[in-house]
Amino acid sequence: MLLAVFVLAGCSNTVEDEVSVRSAEVGFEVKAQPAWSEKPAAQSEQTTPSVQSKPKQTTNPFDDLKRPGISPHTLSIPSIGVEAEVLHLGMTETGEMAVPDNGDELSWFSEGYLPGQRGRAVIAGHVDDLDGPAVFWDLTELEPGDEILMAGDEGDLRFTVRAMESVPLDLADIESVFGYQSSPELVLITCSGTYDFDRGTREERLLVYATLSEE
Repeated sequence: MLLAVFVLAGCSNTVEDEVSVRSAEVGFEVKAQPAWSEKPAAQSEQTTPSVQSKPKQTTNPFDDLKRPGISPHTLSIPSIGVEAEVLHLGMTETGEMAVPDNGDELSWFSEGYLPGQRGRAVIAGHVDDLDGPAVFWDLTELEPGDEILMAGDEGDLRFTVRAMESVPLDLADIESVFGYQSSPELVLITCSGTYDFDRGTREERLLVYATLSEE
């Protein structure tokens, strides 16, 4: 996946100074704890592994544990008062990650993982627009343990915030942000840093990482 995917279309240069100040020193990470566990059907009756016999493992056990995920409609973050519709968007014609035309909606990167699937589902939104602060304006205020709630036709999911960072575009690890994980994760993305007039976007991306909570 190319760096262009990471360049959100439509990043604004309004409220430039405050956006850069608010994202200048963000960052935290807590040790991720498995929020749930699953076992292949053949192991469900065995609660304690045998020390005497160690069966030869020929396949990845995760291959038998499919998680369907949900097609997201809405996302809410109670701690910062966010509640927004989630659009399903992919990439623009120029290879950028598409985002909504307004500052009130969010977009799920539909060419990636579904929320709830093993892997990182990516949700993007504006930090500001021509009218001022947008839906992800207060994303920097999130703290470890805050909840992110997602709703879809297939059900509801609850994620727990575990990490935040503001990453320069040129140093972004695209494969990590959009890539496969053995557990379901959610990544929220918005613009941060100062506005780069040559690129027509802000110099950094604010990333919030959350893990699926136990049902």
